Amino acid sequence: MMVEESKIPVPRVQLVMGILRRGDEVLLVREGLGAGGELLWSLPGGGIEDGELMHEALRREMREETGLRVGDPVRTAFLMHIDSERYPSAVAVAFEINQWSGHVAPQDGDIEQAAFFPLPDALRLLGELDSATQREPVVGYLSGHVAPGTTWLYRNRGTDETLVARW
Repeated sequence: MMVEESKIPVPRVQLVMGILRRGDEVLLVREGLGAGGELLWSLPGGGIEDGELMHEALRREMREETGLRVGDPVRTAFLMHIDSERYPSAVAVAFEINQWSGHVAPQDGDIEQAAFFPLPDALRLLGELDSATQREPVVGYLSGHVAPGTTWLYRNRGTDETLVARW
């Protein structure tokens, strides 16, 4: 008789990201996201803490990473569901935000800089992200090539990132 191995629950990762525009500019943050820890530009955001709802986490993360106070999201930009060895079944959601106040002044030690960029420059900087999972949904959405609310499903194994489906 075989003893069935008990499954140890793996914490689920849930992330939120904010898309904040000022005219034709988009707010980005610079942090160590590269494969070797290189500083790269991305959307501000981070993990949802236990007991937080998405909009609460979004407000907190935007305040920490940019110094700005933001209102509730107005639209879901895109959703990603990522299955990787390190983070099985991670979910990340990006939201458009149109109400904000304050001055850009990051308060998170992981954020090197936060700044608004004209959309073409933001797309170029986001295109430098090492990971297709980090790059494709945001560039697709901001460039207008992918509809708002698109869901992206990735399966990542080692350095292989596979887009399984998108709708």
